[in-house]
Amino acid sequence: MKKSGWGYGLGGLAWTALACSPEAAERPPPAHAAAPATAPEPEAPPAPPRPPPVKDPGPADAPRTVAFIGDGTLVVAGDRSLLAWSPRGSTKKIALPEGQPTVVVSAAHAGVTVTLPNRVLLFQTPELTLAHEGEGTALSDVPAVHLESERVVLVQAGPKIVRLDTRNTPQGSTVETVVPLLDGKRFSMTFVRAASDGSDQASALLYDAEKASVMGAGLPFRLYPVSAPHAAARGKLGFSIEKAEVSRWDLEKGTILRHATVRCGGDRELGNPTPSPNGDLLVVTCGDDLIVLDGKTLKSRRRVARVVPGCDQGPLLGGRVLPDNKTLELEGCGGIAKLDLGTGKYACGDSAGVMGAPYLDGPPAPGSPAGLPPGRTRVPACSKSADEQAYRLTASGQYKLVYGERTKILHESSSFELEPDASTPVVSPDESFVAYARTDHVVVRSLPDGKVKTLLRLDAP
Repeated sequence: MKKSGWGYGLGGLAWTALACSPEAAERPPPAHAAAPATAPEPEAPPAPPRPPPVKDPGPADAPRTVAFIGDGTLVVAGDRSLLAWSPRGSTKKIALPEGQPTVVVSAAHAGVTVTLPNRVLLFQTPELTLAHEGEGTALSDVPAVHLESERVVLVQAGPKIVRLDTRNTPQGSTVETVVPLLDGKRFSMTFVRAASDGSDQASALLYDAEKASVMGAGLPFRLYPVSAPHAAARGKLGFSIEKAEVSRWDLEKGTILRHATVRCGGDRELGNPTPSPNGDLLVVTCGDDLIVLDGKTLKSRRRVARVVPGCDQGPLLGGRVLPDNKTLELEGCGGIAKLDLGTGKYACGDSAGVMGAPYLDGPPAPGSPAGLPPGRTRVPACSKSADEQAYRLTASGQYKLVYGERTKILHESSSFELEPDASTPVVSPDESFVAYARTDHVVVRSLPDGKVKTLLRLDAP
């Protein structure tokens, strides 16, 4: 049965009337149910601590010093680090102390000295073991330390540091240099004191390196000679000059084998002793002239006028006798020259100066020699072209350096170019490796093929 719309309407009206009645108005409103209790919100975890600020390492520690030293170790030094690389494969790196350290190494010596304003350090190579830290004076160009209070000099001999006694030196003298001889078995130490006329007087002592004992008088090598050098050594033989006297030494025994007097005449100085590899010849100079002596008897064989290069190297001969034991190779004035010691004739020469022409800053003085001596005007050049003059890179002369847009290393069996930003290269004592710095690392190549052996970075961990 269908419900009427009216009945539905009455129901709706009745609900409305009840709600609006006076009883309904007095009746309190129905209580609302309490909201259920809620758990407190968890506290936020504490913020993690801030990491310490990262210190800016600054620019890369660029290599400032790259050198192969006497024991074959390659030493690389920057502003903050010191690195030693051994051809046997080991690499050792240490941090340099702050305070503008001065690093001294030598192609003839093992070891490294580091000088600071308040102390000096001596490191053994190749492991960079600290052998001394404290007072003392580091020699200028030699990794050795003079302990004045103890009157000894610390220097590396083989794998150890030895103490060379200086108590027998002349009163008032200072140590100038220490030169290793006979493959490091001997040391010749030079001392200098001021003479009454203001000049420097040099003397020397010879030491047995293994025993660290004085053997007697030594050869007077000078660190910065203002005159012609007076000492030289080749293997177990040594040669020295004292005024007009030339001496031949046995370095093993520390004795003089022979003396000879060589007179120059006038006020010309005798100097520049230069032995041949086998010791059979000895070249000396009298002023600018050359004298060839028999290496054993010290008797004169030949004189050649005006041989000392007229360059800006003063009285230094700047030459060596080649392995053929008869050719003198001279270097200077932007090139080389080769003189046959048997005939006294030049085989080749790259410039007039290197063949004896005088070094002139202006017009020659009246009566002075000018230009090339007779017989040298048609001597061919030693280098193939003026743009590619080769300079001796190694003691043996097997490797030469050619400067150009890219530096080139030449060998009789090969040649290779270096990178455009390469520094002047250095070669290991056995001539097996060459090394040079680039902007932020050092390149080590093998010789003679030029293959890259390793790259060394001071900032690497």
